[in-house]
Amino acid sequence: MRSTDASDVETDFVPAKRMLERLSLARDESDSAYFFELMYLGEMLVKLLVIELLAGMLDDREHHRYGLEYRLLRADGIGEWANILDEAVSGTASQHLTNLVRDSQTALTVNCGPEDTSWQRAAVDSLHRACAKIDSKVDDISGRRVNLRIWVRTFVWLRNRTRGHGAPKTDRLSAACLELDRSLMLLLANAPSFQRPWAFLKRNLSGKYRVSLFCGDQEKFAYLKKERDHSLPDGVYLFIGEPRRTPLVFSDSDLTDFFLPNGNFRKQAFESLSYITDEKQDQDGSSYVLPVEALPPSETAAQPDLDVVGNVFTNMPPRRSGYVERASLESELKTRITDGRHPVVTLQGRGGIGKTSLALEVLHQMAGSDSVFAIIWFSARDIDLLAEGPRVVKADVLSVEDIARDFANMMRPSESLKSKDALSYLTECLSGTSADGPFIFVVDNFETIRGQAELYAFLSNAVRLPNKVLITTRTRDFKADYPIEVRGMARDEFAHLVTDTAIRLGIGELLDESYRDDLFDESGGHPYIAKVMLGEVAHAGRKINVKRVVASKDAMLDALFERSYAALAPVAQRIFLTLCSWRSLVPRIGLEAVLLRPANERMDVERGLTELEQSSLVEKNSDEADGGEFLSVPLAAALFGKKKLVTSPLKIAVDADLQLIKGFGAMTTTDLGQGLGKRLDRLARAIAERAEKGADLTQELAVIEYIASEYPPAWLTLAELQRDYVNSIDAAVRYINRYLESNPTDQDAWRRVITLHRAGGDSLAEMHARLQLAELATLPLSELSTAAARLNGLLSRREISLDADEKRLVVRRLRALLEKRVDEAGATDLSRLAWLCMYDHDTAAANKWVSAGLALDPENAHCLKLRSRISGETDY
Repeated sequence: MRSTDASDVETDFVPAKRMLERLSLARDESDSAYFFELMYLGEMLVKLLVIELLAGMLDDREHHRYGLEYRLLRADGIGEWANILDEAVSGTASQHLTNLVRDSQTALTVNCGPEDTSWQRAAVDSLHRACAKIDSKVDDISGRRVNLRIWVRTFVWLRNRTRGHGAPKTDRLSAACLELDRSLMLLLANAPSFQRPWAFLKRNLSGKYRVSLFCGDQEKFAYLKKERDHSLPDGVYLFIGEPRRTPLVFSDSDLTDFFLPNGNFRKQAFESLSYITDEKQDQDGSSYVLPVEALPPSETAAQPDLDVVGNVFTNMPPRRSGYVERASLESELKTRITDGRHPVVTLQGRGGIGKTSLALEVLHQMAGSDSVFAIIWFSARDIDLLAEGPRVVKADVLSVEDIARDFANMMRPSESLKSKDALSYLTECLSGTSADGPFIFVVDNFETIRGQAELYAFLSNAVRLPNKVLITTRTRDFKADYPIEVRGMARDEFAHLVTDTAIRLGIGELLDESYRDDLFDESGGHPYIAKVMLGEVAHAGRKINVKRVVASKDAMLDALFERSYAALAPVAQRIFLTLCSWRSLVPRIGLEAVLLRPANERMDVERGLTELEQSSLVEKNSDEADGGEFLSVPLAAALFGKKKLVTSPLKIAVDADLQLIKGFGAMTTTDLGQGLGKRLDRLARAIAERAEKGADLTQELAVIEYIASEYPPAWLTLAELQRDYVNSIDAAVRYINRYLESNPTDQDAWRRVITLHRAGGDSLAEMHARLQLAELATLPLSELSTAAARLNGLLSRREISLDADEKRLVVRRLRALLEKRVDEAGATDLSRLAWLCMYDHDTAAANKWVSAGLALDPENAHCLKLRSRISGETDY
């Protein structure tokens, strides 16, 4: 048993530690103030005992954990918390506690006799003595067996007797303080709930986590600081074998304060209270609106028993009414389910895009086959997307155990197999070692499964051909499957859907071709959005603006995108919110450049984009000019993202990124043929305008430099900006040279670098560039002749410093180039060649070319002057 005096109890549990500081101050103030501070501490500890148990409770298809949390948020007093604690440790919900939290269950339920020396017995006795100081009529428990559940009930009595419905005198409160203090300290010092690792986790843009530990061994969470392959929403976590989120404790990464639910659930929000500071906050309660009893089965729930459909046994639901043929997808899915190569196939795409309908259509077509014994359907769907809006429903299965149990009950209903035996039987059927089979096992809405990685590992490891597993999912985190991506409908498929729906709703005459086109463009061919829109048209009796209606459908947007968005890493969320804020195609390389500029925290943009693509939250387009990728977000997703951005802590960063991204200009699919070059020119103009206003260009130039790493023409843009607005010739030359490394035959680029070298006074570099250009490309003779004149002038005026060997090399290279073109040369050109020969100490050759020049033009001044020099035998 640990120390039990408040003055010397030491705890790592930060919320309690801060409460002990309050206790110390209150004790110096008065005994009554001290008593009530002890009561606040007790309330906080009771709530945390319950919250810890719920954190260790696995989700199940009866939604026990949800049901208890639903009640907690509406609890009007600490008594309901005591009721829920009882249900969590001994009711039907307790069977779903993970084994690693059983020590807390045991600590709360173990019975202690009168002579027991356990801390639980001491805590109950001390609390009872405190109650007796308040009211001498309390029952005597000294001869009874007790446990901590009795402690909680007794504390509730004391709270109601003193703070709720009583007004005890100060002397009674004073007399109770010592025993109440001792009881609370015993609980705080010994209960497993306050010894576990607790932390606030916040994922950085790098993909790693900032771990703000407020109790226990920090090494339990240490791996999250180093690894990027984890996706945990920001919030408070308990380490119970793994990080388990506690959605009813609220804090921040600085551990500024700690808030717990305090009832007053109204308008999809509830009150939370800090016992440390007495501050209150409203928290989002939209996830806890419906009671468990109100959850109906899904439209695509599995049938309760096997039936014969065609030539197979199956429990799959019927075909979806109003289904429109999607020939290409149906053909691909049927091929993959019947081939002998891919045991696991996934249909992956956004919510409401038609994955389930497609799967049911193909499977019903296959029911006429003799190659399959049974098609077994498992539905994890928890939201039905109805034309009138999304509706929360009850999932059939949430775990491997649920699937095994349901499968065994269907296949062997008379045997009542235990969980272990049911799992073994499922494994046998998957692997083909059972007498039954072959099977097609379908898991619909895989993303809602508890422990997706565990279930996928089990299925992919156990299944053997010819058995097949078909998964429908919004997100795809699996590497061993064959993915089929389900996107928006093709235009002809969409037209068929709209026509059929319009006929059913009686609004065909309201939909002209232009409106149908707008509906397709704005919905991206999304069938569910189209059905909702047409329903609104039918309700209004007129055509209505697509974008306005979609934007007003908050419940629809949340149903389609909330789950996928919440599962994204912070970097993926930031990219998504940025793209949602600019309804335009954005160059992928440009987006990467903006996000990776020096002002931003380092982040794995490539990983974020991959995650968004796997979640079908971005769309890719390729331009016809250079094959570059451009990114966009469908309208409905963009409207969802804009709503999220309003309250997102990423808003300031996104706004800063957006200012640079807008520099590329607005772009639609019709602009794709213009390529990235047009976008880059637009950005350069925007940067130039900022430069003319005296703005700092550091971030903008860094963006273009990143783009140039994959799109070399951007080096030229960067060079121009450096020359004209930063006045750095050296940087401009450096950037053009970077471009020439990948485009060495670009004559215009060589001419630009020559001009820059000359402007910068680097004559040697200029001549090397001129020679390089002349050797890499067939130049007009006039340009070659000009290069010779430039070199001759530099040597004559001694403006270029060359040692003998270097001078000879430069002169001979240019001389050789000119001598190859003498048939094209005029008298002046030959005079320049002759001068090169003079600098090469080859007077005979110089005389030869002067003579040839005078033969072409006897009056050529340059040749006559050089002949005179040669006659005088001047040394060069």
